[in-house]
Amino acid sequence: MSQRAFIGLLALGPLDPEILRRLRRALTKIFALPVKILRPRPVPPQTFHIVRGQHHSTQILEHLLSENDTGAFRLLGVTAVDLYIPILTFVFGEAQLNGKAAVISLFRPRGDADGSSPDLAVVLKRLLKLSAHELGHTFGLGHCREEGCLMGFAANLEKLDQKNLALCRYCQVLLGDFFQDQGITPRFKRYEGTPAPNAAIPVADSGRRRRR
Repeated sequence: MSQRAFIGLLALGPLDPEILRRLRRALTKIFALPVKILRPRPVPPQTFHIVRGQHHSTQILEHLLSENDTGAFRLLGVTAVDLYIPILTFVFGEAQLNGKAAVISLFRPRGDADGSSPDLAVVLKRLLKLSAHELGHTFGLGHCREEGCLMGFAANLEKLDQKNLALCRYCQVLLGDFFQDQGITPRFKRYEGTPAPNAAIPVADSGRRRRR
């Protein structure tokens, strides 16, 4: 794998450019890989469910995978529309496990669903957690049971806010192994802030290709 591997940030639909700029800076620090903001694209119209008033995240993900002509090692789509999968009311995002692409939405983190208006700093922290979490799935990390680990599953904003912006030590090792296997040496920083004296093994994969 080339040392020039980069993460591509792709706006899907109208999005504040400052959000992408801040995500780019933060993700560069977390993964120590170059992050590039790509030319925005519209949300694929075929992903909209007229009854639910939401967009199907799996279909958006499939669109990203089929249209990934960006040269990015990993592609993260960021959108303002509300996302869903049929078995859940909504999802914050979705990723192809150990794959090329992921997508997140700022609809729920910025309070559109309940009418709340959290501070921008809160919204950006939520988005960064979601971005790093979904990218973690593309780097082969499953959901982790370690309390506070960034790779833990969060079904709502309360759980999302409780998570640390950090990986437990076990997930750090897995991430390092992934980069080594890919021939990438980003020299990523060992994350601090998640106590893990007895780091639990992440939840075993069930064979499903995608993680949320």
